[in-house]
Amino acid sequence: MNELDLELYASLAVLVIGLSKSGFGGGVGIVAVPLMAYALPVDRAVGVMLPILIAADAFATWQHRGTWSTRHIRNTVIGALPGIAAGTIILWMLRDSGRLVPVLNGVVGAICLLFVALQVWRMAGGRVPRVPDTTASGVTAGVLCGAVSTVSHSAGPIMSIYLLEHRLEKRVLVGTLVLFFFVINVVKMPTYVGLGLIDADTLLTSALYFPLVPVGGWLGLWMHHRVPERPFVLVMYAGAAAAGAHMLTKAL
Repeated sequence: MNELDLELYASLAVLVIGLSKSGFGGGVGIVAVPLMAYALPVDRAVGVMLPILIAADAFATWQHRGTWSTRHIRNTVIGALPGIAAGTIILWMLRDSGRLVPVLNGVVGAICLLFVALQVWRMAGGRVPRVPDTTASGVTAGVLCGAVSTVSHSAGPIMSIYLLEHRLEKRVLVGTLVLFFFVINVVKMPTYVGLGLIDADTLLTSALYFPLVPVGGWLGLWMHHRVPERPFVLVMYAGAAAAGAHMLTKAL
């Protein structure tokens, strides 16, 4: 793969992040990590992506300011803190064992495939067990999101599934998602710096792609009014499935 192809994959990953944070395309942000992993080794990819995700979350939080559900944010963030601690321990153990790269490939690939399978099931009329809207369920979802997000930046589907069952108005749903991930991504930064996943080189690479974050966000808002969402989502899910299968194959 030549350098132009690598730049294209990385740029697409950042644009997809912006699109997903704008609220267009549902959970299509799941494909961003595999796209970035085509351009960089997966352990470098997750380090490069974290500052970009924080920038995208900050931009989207401003776009959707004041629209989130405070109760859902409170419960899930409380759970996310021990989840992030657990994810930090997992990353530390994987790094010291030399298994970080294959495990990251496997985790991201498996989550992509599971997410696509779940979405296909829902589109075909299948029902997903309802998640009760309680403090305990919010904390539990937060724990899972914190751990999975720390390891692989792939917790979006978990949080989306939890919130979708509570019949939140779409703008409130998107606002809650972006604020939640803005908070936990900021909290994850010390872990990534301490484990060497973020260093001067990854920060420089992240900075090069920052301008694409608002481009993706505004593009998502523009597409929301002009582009049929379902065909776009189906194409992105097909891409997520292919990328997930590729990463899982690499891991195995």
